[in-house]
Amino acid sequence: MPQDVADNSLTRVPSGPPYSVWSPRAKIFIIMSVATSALISPFGATTYWPAMNLMSNELHISPTLVNLSITTYMIAQGISPALIATMSDNSGRRLSFIICFIIYMIANIGLALQTNYAALLILRLIQAFGCSAAIALSIAVVSDIATSSERGKYTGYSQAGIVMGTAFGPTVGGLLAQYLGWRSIFWFLAIFSGVMCIIFTIFFPETCRNVVGNGSIPATGLNQSLLGYWQQRRQRKERGETTSNATHENKPRQKRKIPIPNPLRTLYILGEKESAIVLLYNGFFFCGMMIVTGSLPYMYEQAYNLGTLQIGLCYIAMGSGSVTAALSMGHVVDWNFRRHAKRVGLVIIKGKQQDLSNFPIEVVRCQIVLPGHIMATAALIAFGWCMKFRTHIAIPEVLLYFIGFGISTTFNTTNALLVDLHRDKPATATAAVNFVRCMISAGGVSVIIPMIQAMNPGWTFTFVGLIYVFWTSMLFLIMKRGQQWRNEKAQKEAEARAAREAADIEKYSVAGSDHNDTKEADMKASSVSGSDRSDTKDIDMEEKGEKP
Repeated sequence: MPQDVADNSLTRVPSGPPYSVWSPRAKIFIIMSVATSALISPFGATTYWPAMNLMSNELHISPTLVNLSITTYMIAQGISPALIATMSDNSGRRLSFIICFIIYMIANIGLALQTNYAALLILRLIQAFGCSAAIALSIAVVSDIATSSERGKYTGYSQAGIVMGTAFGPTVGGLLAQYLGWRSIFWFLAIFSGVMCIIFTIFFPETCRNVVGNGSIPATGLNQSLLGYWQQRRQRKERGETTSNATHENKPRQKRKIPIPNPLRTLYILGEKESAIVLLYNGFFFCGMMIVTGSLPYMYEQAYNLGTLQIGLCYIAMGSGSVTAALSMGHVVDWNFRRHAKRVGLVIIKGKQQDLSNFPIEVVRCQIVLPGHIMATAALIAFGWCMKFRTHIAIPEVLLYFIGFGISTTFNTTNALLVDLHRDKPATATAAVNFVRCMISAGGVSVIIPMIQAMNPGWTFTFVGLIYVFWTSMLFLIMKRGQQWRNEKAQKEAEARAAREAADIEKYSVAGSDHNDTKEADMKASSVSGSDRSDTKDIDMEEKGEKP
C-alpha cells in the first residue's frame, strides 16, 4: 500500500468515549478471574486421565470403554459452548458464567457418587456442558475490555488457565488418585467450581458491551454483582441522591429478553473463508497438545516403566512451556501491533479502539504465530523419535517444554486474530474455536495410541509434523489474502444492510401512501355524502312548496 494512501486511510485519531472505563487494576482482576475460571474445562478432561485404570478396575469395564468416555466428553465440550455463546453476547457474561459453574458442580458431585458405566457417560456429558463454555466466555471478556492494540497480552493471560489446565491437570489428577482415590478428583472439581461460583456471584462485574457499554452503564438485575450494587448505593449516597432522583443512567431500563440459544450461528462462521482457515488451523494445532498429553502415560510406561504419580509429574515440563508463552508472547504480539501501526501511520491512543478496516491485522498476528509453529513442529517430530529410541528421559522432557511453548503461542495468537475478525460477537466466535478444536482433538485422541502401536512413535509424530508443514502454507495464504477477504465480507455486509434499509423505507413509504389514499377517499366520500344530503334537503323543500 502506498504511503500516501496509508496516511489518508489510517491516520485517524479515535474520538468519543474511551473503549473501556475499567481501571488497570480492575482489568487485572477481571482477567485473572476468567483465567482461573477457564481451568475448569481442561481440568475436567485431563485430571481424569491418571485415574482411568483405577476406574476401569472398580467399575468392571474395559479400558476401551473408559476411553470412550473421553471421546464423548470432548464431543459435548465442542457443541455446548454454541448454546451459551448467543445468550452471553446478548444478555451478559455473569449469568452465563454462573450457570456453567452450577451445572459443572452438580455433574462432579454425581460423578463422585456414581457406581456404573451408564451414569459415568451421562454425567461426563453434563460435566462437559457445564465447563466448556468458560473458554469462550473468557476470550469474550477480553474483547469487552481490551482494544486490539492491547489484546495480545490480555488474551495470553486469560488463556493461561486453559494451557495450564491441559498441562498440569494430569499431575493434579495423579496426586489425588494416588493418595485419596479416584473419586477425590471429582470432589476437588466440585469444590473448585463452587468457590468460583461464589466469587463470580459476589465480585465479578458485568462486561458485555451489549449490556453495560464500555462499563459506564450501571448493570441491573442478574447482570449486577453484589459488590457493584453496594458501590452504586454508596456513590448515590455520597452524591446525596435517592432512588427517585438518581441520574438518568440509574433509571430502570427496558428488560432484555434472553434469546433462544441457536448453535447454528456458530457454524455460520465456518462459512467465511478467512475464519474457516483460522479455525481449522487453530484446531489442528491444539490437537497436537491433546495427542501428546493423551498418549504420554502409555508411551512413558512403555519406555521408562513409570507409575501413575511419576507420569503425572512429567507433565510439568509442558505446563511450564505453556505458562511461559502465555505470560510473555502476548507482549510480543502487542509490540508487533505497535510496530506495524507506526509503519502505516495508524495512531494508537490508549483506551481507544482503532479502525482496522485498512490495517493488516492478519500479518501482525501471523508473524508471531509462524515462529511458534516451526518450534512446535520440530519439537513434536523430535519427541516422537526420542520415544522410539527410548533416549534419556531428560531429552523428551525438554522437548515437551518447547511443544507447550510453541503450541500455546499459536493457539493464543490465532484466538486473538479470530476475535479481531468478529469484534461484534466474540463469544460466538470463540464457541466456534471450541467446537472445531474439540471435534479435531476428539478424533486425534481416539486414534493416537493405535497409530503409535501400528507405526511406532517416531513415524506417528512425523506424520503429525507433515500435517503441520501443510498448515504453514495456510499461514502465508492468510497473510496474503486475509485483508482482501475481510474487506469483501465488510462490503457485502454493508450492501445487505443498505438493501434492508431501502426495503424498510419503501415499506414505510407504501404504508404512508396507502394511509394518504385512504384519507383522501374518506374526504371524497364525506363530500359526496354532504352533497347528497343537500340535494335531498332541496327536494323536500320543493315538495312543501318552499324555495330552497
